Amino acid sequence: MPRRPAALTRRDLLASASAALAVTALGPLGRAHAQSGWSWQFFTYGNDIWQRAYWNNTEQFDYRLGGGGCVREMRYCPETYRALLSPSFQGEETDRVMQAVLWALNVQGTSAAPDKRWNVDQAGNHAGEFSRTVAVERPSSTTTDVWTIADRQWFPQLDADFAGSDPVPQLTRYTRLTGGALQIRRVVRLPRIVKSGSVVPDVEFYLENWLPFLRSAHAFDAVAFSLNGDGSPAEWYRAGYNIPSYPWTPATETSGYAMVFKENATTTRPNVAVVHSRKAGVTQSTTARMDNVRNSMDWNTGIGVLPGVRVFGGEPGSILDHTLRIVPNGSTSAALVADLNAQTAEVPAPVLYGPTHPFTGELSTVVSQLRALTTSTAGARIGNLAPLLR
Repeated sequence: MPRRPAALTRRDLLASASAALAVTALGPLGRAHAQSGWSWQFFTYGNDIWQRAYWNNTEQFDYRLGGGGCVREMRYCPETYRALLSPSFQGEETDRVMQAVLWALNVQGTSAAPDKRWNVDQAGNHAGEFSRTVAVERPSSTTTDVWTIADRQWFPQLDADFAGSDPVPQLTRYTRLTGGALQIRRVVRLPRIVKSGSVVPDVEFYLENWLPFLRSAHAFDAVAFSLNGDGSPAEWYRAGYNIPSYPWTPATETSGYAMVFKENATTTRPNVAVVHSRKAGVTQSTTARMDNVRNSMDWNTGIGVLPGVRVFGGEPGSILDHTLRIVPNGSTSAALVADLNAQTAEVPAPVLYGPTHPFTGELSTVVSQLRALTTSTAGARIGNLAPLLR
């Protein structure tokens, strides 16, 4: 599969919801960035959940939620709802979607698989089988919470090798900001990993935000890691030519954003920026070390923008809290540069809490729910989430 990071020795690559289980919404994090003209609509169509951004009351960008609470589709509305995400590899709805991907980079199974490392994806597995979605909630007019349980290896051949491992419960919170950005916050419980019947110690986890944008003549063919003051690309790379493949760039050494765009058309074609924190990762109540990083790659139909965190010595039961923003625009400009810089400053640093951390307030309730989901059988393996909305 084109998105799989290479081994770390090659550093240049690398059922329905349970009514008895009450879940509590996580409070908003960060202020909505003000930019006049943008508005949002949350709606269902058939069995699907959509979030639509408008500019001056004209529909612009669509996001459809899919299996495991991923973003199954992102579309540009003015051009007959043109797709902005890479097409599926073999017709599955679990891979080329916006989702969280969790790896144990130093843990390998023994069964035959293209990649033997422990790996679960938010949406589901390589066979197209979905993870469990427990509930979809609307705690406010601007937020949507999705509670999910990822409990299958990406390659099904490895399920037997890692039998007895914890599933991975996750809260994904979508916040529709007033400036047209979609904020995605993930709160994830790190699992106990069992290999061939024995618990694996000293795991090196990698949580990746997998964002697979469409590479085509009509969508995007380049990525910029910084912009000049007038909005033109500064540090940028061409798809199929020189986009870095898993450089593991420290977030502290980045601009805090990456933007996919159409070469020579930045002022006439839409672009999409991914905004992440430039701050170093924060650890609390744990001896583990965490690195906030940004990766990237491309393939024949896609450009991957991949912010994430590496956790060395991750303890089972630890909690990862990571936030990013999707910021689509009609064209680049000096105003866009100022907006991206402001939003980068707003996005909080990723945080890793150890398993014994004394949580307080609303996050305490959220963590309790994630712990309950670790042993829960709740959830529906579906890709159309409207029936789970409550």
